[in-house]
Amino acid sequence: MNYQSRIINTLRNSIYGIIAQGVLIFLNFLTRTVFLKFLSTEYLGVNGLFSNVLSMLSLVELGIGTAIVYSMYKPIAENNKREISALMSFYKKAYHYIGIVVTILGLLLVPFLDLIVKNKNNIQNLEVIYLLFLFNTSLTYFYAYKRSIISADQKEYILSKYRMYFSFLKAFLQITVLFLTKNFIIYVFVQIFCTFLENFFISRKADKMYPYLKEYKNEKIAPERVKKIKDDVKSLTIYKISGTMLDGTDNIIISSFLDIGLVGLLSNYTLIVNSINMLLTQVVTSVTASVGNFIVKEDNDRCEELLHNLTFVQFIFYGFSFVSLACLLNPFITLWIGKKYLFDLLVVFIIALNFFISGILSTIWTFRTTMGLFKYGKYRPIFTAILNLVISVILANEIGILGVLLGTTISRVCTNVWFDPYIVYKHGLHKKFYGYLRKLIVYIIVCILDIILINYIIAFFGDGLVYFVLSIIVTVIVFFVSCLFFYKTNEFKYLLSIVRRNFIKFNRKE
Repeated sequence: MNYQSRIINTLRNSIYGIIAQGVLIFLNFLTRTVFLKFLSTEYLGVNGLFSNVLSMLSLVELGIGTAIVYSMYKPIAENNKREISALMSFYKKAYHYIGIVVTILGLLLVPFLDLIVKNKNNIQNLEVIYLLFLFNTSLTYFYAYKRSIISADQKEYILSKYRMYFSFLKAFLQITVLFLTKNFIIYVFVQIFCTFLENFFISRKADKMYPYLKEYKNEKIAPERVKKIKDDVKSLTIYKISGTMLDGTDNIIISSFLDIGLVGLLSNYTLIVNSINMLLTQVVTSVTASVGNFIVKEDNDRCEELLHNLTFVQFIFYGFSFVSLACLLNPFITLWIGKKYLFDLLVVFIIALNFFISGILSTIWTFRTTMGLFKYGKYRPIFTAILNLVISVILANEIGILGVLLGTTISRVCTNVWFDPYIVYKHGLHKKFYGYLRKLIVYIIVCILDIILINYIIAFFGDGLVYFVLSIIVTVIVFFVSCLFFYKTNEFKYLLSIVRRNFIKFNRKE
């Protein structure tokens, strides 16, 4: 695949992904608004809690999917149909076993639900609700392997289309159910039904796109390939366990040590944050396969240049989102559902900061994955996860929900922020990483200074839609003026050249 093809695929994946996520964001907000009208905050807490609990069960996957998708980049680039088919057959068998194990482990947790749900108040049929969530999670494992080949083949836009179609269907059916029945169990049934339909139709699409998968369905993976996948999975296992512990325990800790209602309040914030994250993730997802193809063919200097450019692009997207979330989340929630659903500004800042740290590091994680650097620093993630768990539990008893969220911040700053770039630079690019780290620190400082200035200005504003719009205007002006600080950097010039080039092409078409 040539450079032009990579650019075309990346742009197409990004455009379709952003459109699909934009639609999904609108539908999620619409559904949540109706949800809050007919059901209590405790049910929101249950929704977030069970999602976290079941994400812990995804540990069974052990990184097999990541290892196999990484293994597909080269045979797809070479159009090696036999090897692709062999990998998919292996993937299918592995994920069917994983789906069965996840179901069994999930059933074993049923007797312990009362230990992780504190102050469940008027929530009825808790066990039934959990079993429905478990079934929805297990269902995805029997179709996930079909998604992988479409994604690895740089056709993520196809998955985005299907996600958009079935999001419309799910939102329509769930809102209808809430209006007619006000029943949370039926609401979850609709989610299961739409999950099944989406996966079923994606599976059929993959069969049509890659008919050779059936032709070579009996192909076996070469012994050396199996050994390489096993080695990668062993290394990814620790990343998988620690990553799940890091991202999937907050709601469990809040529910167990504080109150299930707080999980519901937090879910309103995470709905907004995750909506923005899903939108921005499309940029990362759309370029991942292209980065893998680029790394296979280009030298280290070109790869480092690409890393710096993509990181700066991430700073523009995630930095602006970080600043906007820290300054505008509470005003938005006040307009949307009222002041009784608000957290303190410091809690909001930490929510936004955790989002930014994860987002700005996504580029380095993409390079680590596409370079196949799974075995290096494999004990770092487990240290991060343990540190997060210990700090979160200790601070939860001292300062409540702020302490739980700070646990994630402190553990990531102490490990991810410096160690992951070190791994990519030392074992992938074979260079020093200090220059890259300095840029990350500068990006964070610029965002924090912007937040301080913006919050000082909008503190003089009142409530209401007009003041909210003014706050948005102030946020946009302050952030993008601060970006001019980088106008002499190669990354800024690169981004500006792309904007100019596309602007000229657009005008010529006109």
